[in-house]
Amino acid sequence: MPSRTATATVIATGTLALAALVASASTVAAASSANTAGAGGGASSQSAVVARAAAVDRCSYQVVRSDDSRYAYSVSAVSADGSTRELPLQKEDFVRIADVWRKVMQVDACAGGRGRALAALRVTGKLEQPEHYEPSVPRTIRSSDVKPATASVIPKAPALKSVDRLEARTVRVTWEPAQGDPDQVLLMETKPFYSSEVGIWHPYTFQRNAPAGATSMDRTLERDPGIPAEVRAHSYWMRAVKDGFVSDLRDEKPVTIEP
Repeated sequence: MPSRTATATVIATGTLALAALVASASTVAAASSANTAGAGGGASSQSAVVARAAAVDRCSYQVVRSDDSRYAYSVSAVSADGSTRELPLQKEDFVRIADVWRKVMQVDACAGGRGRALAALRVTGKLEQPEHYEPSVPRTIRSSDVKPATASVIPKAPALKSVDRLEARTVRVTWEPAQGDPDQVLLMETKPFYSSEVGIWHPYTFQRNAPAGATSMDRTLERDPGIPAEVRAHSYWMRAVKDGFVSDLRDEKPVTIEP
């Protein structure tokens, strides 16, 4: 993880999966402890995924979970009779909540015309490329069954009002005041980022913590002549976090500006 991501105000996310590695460190340790306690060689660990859930609306549910980057994850609906069905993914992202990286997944419970109420949600992780791991590494990890909280726990992100150019290299991003007293308001920024490891510019998304009560932030545009035309654009949108849940990812509509 680059050193810039260790600050309280600049938090980089996901296109290089560096955030995923940071998030997975504590989860790997927890999974290891769980495996030692109960799961033998190749057996599944039933509590290796820490998850919580809430309804976003009648059909969409948000699941906030821990992450071990060795696994591919899915979310299943658990019915009152104990039967399960996997739910289609609507959107997902890494978010830093209370200084811990979590993966936020939003899933569709009404896909295929199914609107039946669910009793709980369950997260399952399947080990990717198992041939690269010892048999003692669980091939399947799961969360406990999680009863979703009501939609009232999902915070509302403040509306982004404008992205105004102050001068050639600076823009001011302005948003409406936050409603509902969220724990944190985030200005999301995607911009070109130079990776020294592979020697290329690529789009990279940052989470900028907005100070309490703030409704604007000035940002500097990347204008290096070596940035390829296809990755020059900068995009901004808002996000809110409260009590471990995140505003509806589907409502995020980035405003884009060319440098």
